[in-house]
Amino acid sequence: MCGVVGLVRRQRLEPLDTDRVARMTASLRHRGPDASGLLERKQVALGHRRLSIVDLSDRAGQPMLAPDGPPGGVAISYNGEVYNHLALRKELSAQGYRFNTRSDTEVLVQGWRAWGESLPERLNGMFAFGVWDDPQRTLFLARDRYGQKPLFYASTPDGGLVFASELRALLVCDAIPRTLDRKSLAKYLAFDAFPGESAPLAGVKKLLPGHSLTWRDGQLTLRRYHRRTYGGCTLRPRAASARLWELLGDAVERRLMSDVPLGVFLSGGLDSSAILAAMAERSADPGQIQTFAIGFDDPSYDESPAARLVANHFGVEHHEKILSPASLEPVVDEVLDHLDEPLADVSIVPTYVLAKFARERVTVALGGDGGDELLAGYDTFVAERFARPYLWVPGPLRAGIARAVDLLPPSDRDMSLQFKARRFVRGLDPDLYTRQQRWFGSFLPEEAAAAIRGGPTPAEVYEDLALLDRPQGEQAGLELWTSYYLPDDVLTKVDRATMAVSLEARAPLLDPELGEFMNSLPFRYKLHGLTRKWILKRALRGKLPSSILRRKKQGFRAPSGAWLRGPLRADLERLLDPQRLHREGVLEPAFVGRLVHEHLSGAQDHRKQLWALYVLERWRERFALE
Repeated sequence: MCGVVGLVRRQRLEPLDTDRVARMTASLRHRGPDASGLLERKQVALGHRRLSIVDLSDRAGQPMLAPDGPPGGVAISYNGEVYNHLALRKELSAQGYRFNTRSDTEVLVQGWRAWGESLPERLNGMFAFGVWDDPQRTLFLARDRYGQKPLFYASTPDGGLVFASELRALLVCDAIPRTLDRKSLAKYLAFDAFPGESAPLAGVKKLLPGHSLTWRDGQLTLRRYHRRTYGGCTLRPRAASARLWELLGDAVERRLMSDVPLGVFLSGGLDSSAILAAMAERSADPGQIQTFAIGFDDPSYDESPAARLVANHFGVEHHEKILSPASLEPVVDEVLDHLDEPLADVSIVPTYVLAKFARERVTVALGGDGGDELLAGYDTFVAERFARPYLWVPGPLRAGIARAVDLLPPSDRDMSLQFKARRFVRGLDPDLYTRQQRWFGSFLPEEAAAAIRGGPTPAEVYEDLALLDRPQGEQAGLELWTSYYLPDDVLTKVDRATMAVSLEARAPLLDPELGEFMNSLPFRYKLHGLTRKWILKRALRGKLPSSILRRKKQGFRAPSGAWLRGPLRADLERLLDPQRLHREGVLEPAFVGRLVHEHLSGAQDHRKQLWALYVLERWRERFALE
């Protein structure tokens, strides 16, 4: 896993500031502590930080030039892993392309020469890369279909382009204005992350998952190379579950390629337990597998007993760490200092602790990310079963129910009754995408618009929802979660938390072949009555302890409500002080002040809203952005 940067000028005769690219590269050292590289041509400079995983030799360093191309030819700066690189290497070798390393990087640079812009369609993996083709004076950027690896880009005033793995590298680049995008900030409050192309700085965009970008002579061309389709599978449940298990095993086996130690993140939930089950089944000695779990001394958040049960079931080498809120307080500062863009998902804190714990013994870790989004694992999918009949309830009665829900006492417990009931009634909307997002986001669109001074209208806050494909029926909910929450929140969280400690995370459930099969399944195989991820549970019968298959879903969260009333209270009150907010001119003091007062007094539970605001203000203060 690595960090990539690049800068291209429109004219070859213009001076190229390679020192700037070197500084951008240095800002990503945490993503690749093993080596640094810089390649300069008349028009372009590419930078790279390397975390060595496959082919540890210096020959596999980056940026990498095609070994047998024309002088100056084709060069790449690449972040990720391509799991089918051996098959692609064989195909390219048959066409006469030469290789000097065992790395997948060289397969990509030769693949560009052979297949051009269709290259990403052939890749099974996670990736974000930039290829410079000197003879064609073309820069080509691509990102994997689920968005496991990040890529930011921006046009420069001279018609050039700059790109990087993280926003922090672009902040080093003084060609990019440090101006906040207020519409994007409001979207962040409503989505808990920056959805789609949006980023917190004006003029900066994220390359969307499943997309590529071609820059040539100052002109940008965006292309979507992958589009999800749903339905079409006619297999009966027994055959479908058997096929699912076979594909999962193949996906796990592909992700075991590594020249460094490898382990598994284990939560005790269904997805990570399924990864371990598949790995153990294909391992000659499961006792050599290392698993890692953390827990909390608050039982409503603690999953460590379930993780321990699964680890003991397979006889693996299990490592566990129990945390208290007090022990996490200094970690919050550490995590937020690593965030170069606001992310309102508090679970980044325990994810970071888990990654740091695992990094003591391994360099690569497999996890269960993607199962909830592809197989309808979230509460919102169950809520859909009740939403449509509830919408037929007369308006005055619904209003009375909403007032009654507001009278329920708030609680700091994870997913309390008051929290879930209030979310349900306040989020109802006739449109499926709108109500799903209203249920989940920290702020309703009208609240997000009101919180940002000079911000957008509520309609603009949710404008990205109109850009989504709309599969028929309940499958549409999967498209929403897979398009926004998965890449912009979950995978961003995992990438930043793991790369902060130079650990590579891999997600077998996001294997393209497996993902396409899961998308093809009827929705009733995913949500069967009120049973979520039904087909995966069927596939795991006899492979996991029955208590794990029956276990209620418990997300990987942290007690942010208690933190904000306890160890973080002073900092929260300082950052969200009305006088400071009035002086800074970004957040609306009266609106934010009410949330702070209600939460700290115990009158309401505003943990999600206040955590989002707290992270935003910590980020602005850290990078001195106004």
